[in-house]
Parts: sequence; structure tokens; C-alpha cells
Amino acid sequence: MRVLPPRTRFRRPWVVAALLVGVLSAGTPGGALAQPRPDTRVVEAIALYTGTAGRVDDAKARALIDAAATDGDVLARMWIARAWSRGRLGYARDEARARAIADQMIGAVQRQAALGVVEAQFLMGTAYDEGLGVTEDPAVAFGWFQKAAAGGHTLAEHNIGNAYAAGRGVSADPAAAVSWWTRAALKGDAVPQLRLGEAYERGSGVAADLVQARRWYADAAGRGNAAAKAALERLGSPR
Repeated sequence: MRVLPPRTRFRRPWVVAALLVGVLSAGTPGGALAQPRPDTRVVEAIALYTGTAGRVDDAKARALIDAAATDGDVLARMWIARAWSRGRLGYARDEARARAIADQMIGAVQRQAALGVVEAQFLMGTAYDEGLGVTEDPAVAFGWFQKAAAGGHTLAEHNIGNAYAAGRGVSADPAAAVSWWTRAALKGDAVPQLRLGEAYERGSGVAADLVQARRWYADAAGRGNAAAKAALERLGSPR
């Protein structure tokens, strides 16, 4: 075996150092430095879509998502698939178009989810919940929503509440639905606020309480939710 002379064995020590840093960062938390971050336009769009920004504004949210998607953002493009899937953000419902986009994006979204990107984890939940780029599987969807919720994702909390309410991917549990909706509602998500108004009005998962029902309807209506406004008008003023 030929041994290199001492002066040539490490002629480029910076190469060795760089390789060592790469190896170490790949298997440690330091590797998270390469973790993708959601485009700020996507973050702002979601706040406008849910109402956590103060008021629901689908038109502005759509414009932001479209702009980020045009620039090639993976999560924005998956959000567009989600929008076509159920007719969100002012898109018409077109499940075939939604699936076509998702088929192209699901691999990239899953890679980001595996890196711990919370928005990607939420979108994987949506993918399995609605059959976007993967075979529909509500139980797997629920698992992804749990991962995203552990990272504080408001819509994931919202969707876990929906899952418990419908018994989708998990055993039905109205009280758990109320608990999860409350997490999202306290952050300003208007739809869980509406759902809490309905729950308190009917006494589903919680003791009936028209004071609380009006409170949550009023919060949702104040963010622009038309159904909550109609419910508030139907209940009328407290006697």
C-alpha cells in the first residue's frame, strides 16, 4: 500500500473540513439549517384565509398564494391544489385539476414535511384527507395533522376538531372536537369560532350555553363569517 508523503497527504485540508461538517450536519439538529422555510406570502395568505389576521380576505389570500406559486414555491403550489380540491380561496371546485397539480408536488411536499416543516406537514394531512397525490386515508391524514398541530399549526388544530366531530380517521368525540376547535378559535380562526357557536347552541360536546354561543358567533362574524352573522341574527339579543 502506497503511503503519501506528509506534505501531500492533506494538501487541501479545507476540503476535509467541509466534508466533515456536511457529514455531521446531515445527522444532527444542525442539519436543520438547510430546512426550507415557508414563503412569507404563504404565511400571510393563510392568516387572511383563516381570519387570524383580523378578518377573512380570500381575494387577497389568493393573490398572495398565486404570486408565490408563480415564483415556484412548492407549498404555494400545493395550496392551489388544495384550493381547487374543495373550492377554497375563490377557486371553483375542480378535483381533477387539484389531483393533477398534487401529483406533481406531493414528493417535494413530503420531503419538506420529513424535515419538520410544519406547513408541509399540514399539507400532507390535507393530501391524505382529500386524496391529493396519494391514496385517501383519513387515519394517516389525522396523524399528519397531529404532527402539524404539535408545531402550533392553527389549521391543523381546526382539522383535528373536524375529524373528531365527524369521526373521520379517529373515533367520534364531540368533546375533543370542542377542545381542538377552541385552540384554533382562540388564535382567531373564524370557522372553528362558528363551530363553537354551533356546539354551545346545541349542547354538542359541551353544555348548552347561549351566552357562549353568541360570544363565538360574534367573534366569527366580526372576522367576516357570513354564517356566524346569520346565526347571531337568528338568536337575537339575549333576554
